[in-house]
This record gives sequence, C-alpha cells and structure tokens, in this order.
Amino acid sequence: MVHITTAVDTFPQILTETYNQTSNLSSTAILTCHIRDLGEHHVTWFKFDPLTSFPSPLAVGKQLFTTDKRYSISFYSTSSRDSFWSLEIYQLKFSDEGTYICKIANRKASVSIYIHLHIQIPMMIYPTNVYIEPGASIKLNCSLLMNSDMNDTHKKSLITWHFVSNQINNTKPHDVYIRKKFVNNTLSSYLIIEHAQIFHTGVWTCVYKRQQLSAKVIIEKGKKI
Repeated sequence: MVHITTAVDTFPQILTETYNQTSNLSSTAILTCHIRDLGEHHVTWFKFDPLTSFPSPLAVGKQLFTTDKRYSISFYSTSSRDSFWSLEIYQLKFSDEGTYICKIANRKASVSIYIHLHIQIPMMIYPTNVYIEPGASIKLNCSLLMNSDMNDTHKKSLITWHFVSNQINNTKPHDVYIRKKFVNNTLSSYLIIEHAQIFHTGVWTCVYKRQQLSAKVIIEKGKKI
C-alpha cells in the first residue's frame, strides 16, 4: 500500500508498494523504492523506533543522518522519469529488524511506503533426501549459525521437529531420538531413527521461529542411501 497525504499531479510517485523482506543475520539488506518523476525532490528514509513508536530519520537524499557505518544510500536511473533509491544495511543485526519508511514530502504533499524487515538466522538441514532399507539407521542434522549479537531469548529458543506421512503413523516414542549440540557457534539438532521402518517414511521438518526446512525420508526394501 502506498500512503499519499495530498494528491498533486506534478508530485513524484513511489511505484513500489509496501512489502515484507526477510534477510539472514550478518548478511546485507537492500531496501529499495522505485520512484517516478523525482525531479528536485528528495527521498527520505526513516525507521520506526520500537521504544517511542515514532519514526527516526536515517537519510535524506544522499546524506545519512546515522553515524552507523553499516548504512549507505545507493541509487540509479533507468530512464529520465524512473529512478531506484536503496537503503543498504551491512552485517545485519537483530536490532536492525523493524519497519522502515521510504518517503517523499514537501509542504504541500507527501507519499510514502513501509518496508517491514525481518532478520532470520541461517539454517541448514542435511541430508535432504534419504532412501534406505528397513532396519537401517537415519540421522538428520538441522543446524543454526549463531553469533554474539543474539540475545538469550534467541539462544534458548528450541528447534522442533515435525513429521508428516501419508501412512498410518505407528511411530512410538522410543523410535525417534533428538540430540542437541553446540559447537563453534553452531547449534545442531539431530533427529535419529534407529532401525527405521516403513512407517517412518514421510517428510521430517525442523522448525525454528518463522523458519522451517524439510527432509524427505523413504524406507523401502531394495533402497539405499
């Protein structure tokens, strides 16, 4: 949704609509606004302050108002009317998560959009496909790369496992074991199936907050990894 305070025919347009963006912790986020007919106006960037619920200015045009060196402004034009302005944030931290505003305004009119930035931890699962005979053992590893920016809430959050099968689920508690390990800033959750049987065939999914990854497991006679 594009928010327009006052409609003026000659006023610039933001062709980008409000959107959500998810980026990995420690990666780079590029938040972009497609502007038409910017002319002599300036693109202003804000971020909502979670403590005050008011937007704090980050940049006007090419000028940054923040002293955080992880922030920068980039822009380019594709025609005489169209330009793309981006707020770039490097080495993302959890504190960068929040709502950003791309805005153009003067005394008579304003137009703006919101960009909701979500930060997630890089997550991996291995193997993603398992083909094996009954009676063999299976070990799935779901891991998260942690870093020093994580608070205790994130560190204590659990990786959970879920199972979906087209067959009748006869899995008993002693069939599946979960083992956890934290080594070199990596949290690993191992799902171990000893003496796998046909009823273990299906999709096993590990979940952490908003993220989830799945592995397909097929137990069948004559199959092997």
